[in-house]
Amino acid sequence: MNAPHLQIEDLHTYFYSKQRQSFIHAVNGVSMDVMRGETLGIVGESGSGKSITMLSVMGLINASPGILQGQVRLHTENGEYNLLPSLDKHVTLKKQNGKIVEISKDLNRWNKDVNKIMSGVWSKEISMIFQNPKAAFSPFETIGHQISESILLHTNINSRTEAREKALYWLEKVKIDSPKIRYDNYPYGLSGGMCQRAMIAMALASEPSLLIADEPTTGLDATIQSKVVDLLDELKQQLA
Repeated sequence: MNAPHLQIEDLHTYFYSKQRQSFIHAVNGVSMDVMRGETLGIVGESGSGKSITMLSVMGLINASPGILQGQVRLHTENGEYNLLPSLDKHVTLKKQNGKIVEISKDLNRWNKDVNKIMSGVWSKEISMIFQNPKAAFSPFETIGHQISESILLHTNINSRTEAREKALYWLEKVKIDSPKIRYDNYPYGLSGGMCQRAMIAMALASEPSLLIADEPTTGLDATIQSKVVDLLDELKQQLA
């Protein structure tokens, strides 16, 4: 496949601030290509829009108006996906002196279209390692149960026993201490480093073709940060 694995063109994401009575331009014309097997890092100061860019790609922006312009395409062995379906049909912009002053967006239809497209993409083709794994995991279910549920939802495995074995395999793969014990732990019972490894295991358990890591070492001490980065690099060499 010669086409980029992930292709982002002129992406714009806005939020409306009631306090400022104006639109905040969170992502301003971002374009990038990611080739299959490539690792691409996005560098910027806090608040520069790194996370919002990736959440836009994942279709996880809930605050209105959200994504207003751009193209995001994913090329995989299973076909091509347009991750911003019919965006121009849902959005009408009014500009004054080059600035957007009024936005009309059919959020209900837009969200339905996005959910329809992304239901076949989330975890199956793209997975995400979130910045705060303890907040991303449900506090009411064990780590192992949540990984097993992801496997049952996004792979061809439909046996809970087999899903458990697959979850344990990935917990071992990310080198978490005592996988069988950690499988039955709740997120609050794990250290930050262990919880991050469990999040990586869940992201990889459905064997996606693209993995997005949103500052996966935030809040960890320097030694653990280095181990997580080395782990991701090692897994890439094994799985790419």
